[in-house]
Amino acid sequence: MFTYKFIHIRTNIDIDDMLLAKAQQLTKIRTKKAIVEKALRLLVQLEGQKELSVYWGKIQLDEKAFE
Repeated sequence: MFTYKFIHIRTNIDIDDMLLAKAQQLTKIRTKKAIVEKALRLLVQLEGQKELSVYWGKIQLDEKAFE
């Protein structure tokens, strides 16, 4: 199990204004901080899924466990 220590660090990043505006329009998220945090969470989730994909077809699941 992983334990993460959360550290909040103020940083300055250069973000494409058109990309940010499109993200805000699609998500209805108003702040830049919230958009960036959502994007980072999604990136972490997707990369985690890539790690799991190596097990695709190699693990047999007990179907009864899902009943």
